Amino acid sequence: MEPPAFNVVRRGGKGRRREDGFLILPSLLFFVLLFAALAMMALCCCSVVADGHGGLVGEPNGGSGLFSSSTSSRPRRTLQQTNAEENDDEKTTSSIELYVMIPFVCGLVGYVTNVLALKMTFYPLEFYPRCLKFAQVPGQPFGLLGGWQGIIPSKAGKMAEILVDLMTEKLIDVKETFAKLDSHEFAHVFKQPMRVKVREQFEEVMTENAPDLWLTLPEYVKNEIVETVMERSPLFLKTLIDALKERVYEVLDLKSMVIRLAEDNKDKVVQMFKDVGESEFRFIEVSGLYFGFLFGLVQMGVFYIVDQSHPEYGIWLLPLFGFATGYLTNWVALTVIFKPVEPIHFFGGCFTLHGVFLKRQVEVSAEFSRLNYLHFCNAQNLWDEMMHGTFRAKFESLIRKSSREFFDSQAGVTGKYLTNEFLGKHAYEKITDQMSDLLVRDIEHIIPHSFEYQDEALEIEVTVSERMGALRSAEFERVLHPVFEQDEIKLIIVGGVLGAAVGVIQYYAAFGGS
Repeated sequence: MEPPAFNVVRRGGKGRRREDGFLILPSLLFFVLLFAALAMMALCCCSVVADGHGGLVGEPNGGSGLFSSSTSSRPRRTLQQTNAEENDDEKTTSSIELYVMIPFVCGLVGYVTNVLALKMTFYPLEFYPRCLKFAQVPGQPFGLLGGWQGIIPSKAGKMAEILVDLMTEKLIDVKETFAKLDSHEFAHVFKQPMRVKVREQFEEVMTENAPDLWLTLPEYVKNEIVETVMERSPLFLKTLIDALKERVYEVLDLKSMVIRLAEDNKDKVVQMFKDVGESEFRFIEVSGLYFGFLFGLVQMGVFYIVDQSHPEYGIWLLPLFGFATGYLTNWVALTVIFKPVEPIHFFGGCFTLHGVFLKRQVEVSAEFSRLNYLHFCNAQNLWDEMMHGTFRAKFESLIRKSSREFFDSQAGVTGKYLTNEFLGKHAYEKITDQMSDLLVRDIEHIIPHSFEYQDEALEIEVTVSERMGALRSAEFERVLHPVFEQDEIKLIIVGGVLGAAVGVIQYYAAFGGS
């Protein structure tokens, strides 16, 4: 059963479609212009190729032709000079068109490098190629011999640790959360499954310790014994839950649980960050178009001046600007998402400059709390950690201690004495020890019946959402920024290298390398 969600701000709706429209329409316009520029580049290249074979009709080698008969040398030189001037004008026009194409290519470079940076952030989930896994630097996405693993998958455990620290320091108090559980509600939820288990446990214990007595008892007496235990079960559960509330930090290792779940479910961690930062990641992709285009305008002006005065410098100018474009588009996109941390108001509050991610604090908080609850901090995972995790031995000890305290309070001195008299010396201690062991064994089959109630009572999703939404901007910034902070320089440099490669290709393809 999927854990229920509480007060979650769902994605979608009119506002979201309007936001998408602002991004999609300019992007479509950009790609139309880019296609036109590429078509222009192709025509220019064809024109340059045609000019390379120059000459007049009938004059394939620029030598004798239709006009190469016994005409005077002066008219011929005049005609050649006129043709040369026309060819120069055509080449100048073609060159200007190639210069104009530079900003569009830069926009494309910015977009591609940003998209690639995001892909490298999330994928691949495991190191690739696997044959070089042995050379992967521990805790890093790269290998000494090459290869790559997505930044988030490679640091899933570390990121989970950061998030747990955030939650336990700023968002939830584990002891306070478990204090919301009610023993009477527990008893009501457990009523039917616990009745079955109590009967099975009594059959097992009594058949071993007092077979003659138990087998001779009428069925209705056995049922009455079970019903008596069930009537007193709220008292036992209160004893157990009070002990759990008091010692929850001793039996529950929340950090270990979240780290283990994150490392075992990298796909869920990736999807969690993609869902929480969906708007910001889309902004990173699309912003590469606009920032790249703006940088390209500067590149176009500088390259035109240098190419006209010192064309020999073109071989390194375009690759240099390509590196700068790829580097800066990635850097600007990652920066404006989280900076400025605190809002800066201009013109009396008419315009506010604030990190793109930080502006959506309430919406992000709701989505983060929903996914955190769905994949990590829910009753099922919490109890699984206590029953099978780091502090399993302490948890089992707590159950045994609570059950013995309950048996002692119900039996009293007289009950202990009569049990030992009728069933043999130390019979009471043996029976209570066996009942405690059986409770430890069977609790993982009983406790799942209470998960739905516990999820409602613990209110983890609601608590995290409300408290995260109330964090200061500086504290909230630490929710998603750690994903990029340690490795964002790698993504930025990758963008620069790809931009430089495109600059080299552009120099030789568009300008002929001369």
